[in-house]
Formats: sequence, C-alpha cells, structure tokens
Amino acid sequence: MQTLFAHLRAGGADISAALRTVRQLVLERLVLLDCEEGVNLRVITGAMTELAEFSLHIACQESARQLDAQHGIPLSSQGTRAELYIIGMGKLGARELNVSSDIDLIYVYDQDGETAGDVDGVDGRGRISNQEYFGKMVRSMFALIGETTEHGFVFRVDLALRPNGNSGPAAVSLGALEE
Repeated sequence: MQTLFAHLRAGGADISAALRTVRQLVLERLVLLDCEEGVNLRVITGAMTELAEFSLHIACQESARQLDAQHGIPLSSQGTRAELYIIGMGKLGARELNVSSDIDLIYVYDQDGETAGDVDGVDGRGRISNQEYFGKMVRSMFALIGETTEHGFVFRVDLALRPNGNSGPAAVSLGALEE
C-alpha cells in the first residue's frame, strides 16, 4: 500500500485521490483473492484493517503537517509536543473490518495547552488551544478519509461513539475522557 501510494503521489495525485485509488485497488485485489482463490476470511479482514490503519496514518501525518504550519505544534505544559491517539472501536479495534465496514473512532489527545504559534516568523501568531488544534485535525482527517469526492471515499467514519456522542467535541483530552 505504501509503495502504491508513493507511486500515485509521485505521479501527481493529491493525497485524497491517492488514498481513494489505493482503496479501489486493494478492493479489486481482495475480490480476486476471495472469488478466484477462495482465501480465508481473515486475509480479507486483515487487509481491510491494514488499509484503514494505513489511511489513518497518512491522514494524521498530513493533517498535523498542515496545522503545524498554520498554528505551530501543540504543546504540553512541559513544552513537549502533545500527541493525538486514535482509538479504533468495533470491527476496526477487533481487526475484523470487511469491505463494507465503516470505522468507529475515538480521538484522544494527551495534554491540554496551546500551540506554539510562531507562524511566519511572528512569535505567538496563529496560537490556538490544543483542543481547537486537535478538533481541526479530526475534521481534516475526516475530509481526507470520509468525505465522498469524485474518486469515492476511503472509509465511512463514525464518530458517534466518542464521549458525549455527536454533541461532544471531535477530540477530547485524556482528562476529559476520565471525567
């Protein structure tokens, strides 16, 4: 998947289109493996789970890169980078995704605080709270994976399992999750 993605990007495809093309080609390969070779169901569910993990990793990296450029890195009170954790629930968490599964996700960040700002050489410019940063990151990741474009979608994403369901923030801090 990584090699195919890199080839598509080198050929000029944007990240969204490249992820959707990878999905289409993985699905095509899985249909052949299932129908012509009768592979074990675990091969299919394993490949779909790997596709979801790969896609989430790419979307996370790209979203962080864009937000870091706009707002600086999200900082903990110790001055280290605050991190986002993506928790796969349901079939993703059990590594049992099938070709029509959605992915159920909870996004948790480890530290409250603010971003570094320091955008365009101006100290503090672009500074936002970590909650706002990670909320933007989740929305950006959704756009890369969950939105339907002319190339289709990568996965349907369900965020309703998060704390407080659809009425709560897209990403929650560990402290808020504990409460």
